[in-house]
Amino acid sequence: MMGTSLKAYLAKHDESEAAFAVATTVQLIADTGVALSNTIANGPLGAKFAEKEGDTNADGDAQRGLDLLADDRFLAALSQSSVGVYASEELTHPVLIDPTRPLAVAIDPLDGSSNIDTNVSIGTIF
Repeated sequence: MMGTSLKAYLAKHDESEAAFAVATTVQLIADTGVALSNTIANGPLGAKFAEKEGDTNADGDAQRGLDLLADDRFLAALSQSSVGVYASEELTHPVLIDPTRPLAVAIDPLDGSSNIDTNVSIGTIF
């Protein structure tokens, strides 16, 4: 059985300007997630990504290099979209990208990164 692609599904829901902004933002998040997944899959991650690199995030978890890489990639991608405010678990405060843009995104760019060294699932939550 062939399912509907995300792109095809979102295309059905972009009839208004607001719906189009949401649909294109969801597609951009998915595309960025795929690109990040490819980076991870190309491994080895090595010490640079797995080591504790930053401070602690909003939840008090130690930041790893991969957390910071993921956050940078999502912020850069969403800065080119309809997102005006970007709130990340990796940042102390939300980033005001452009107050005239209609959307705000709250994201954990790489949930489960504390499991990197044990090869347990990681993912993105938004």
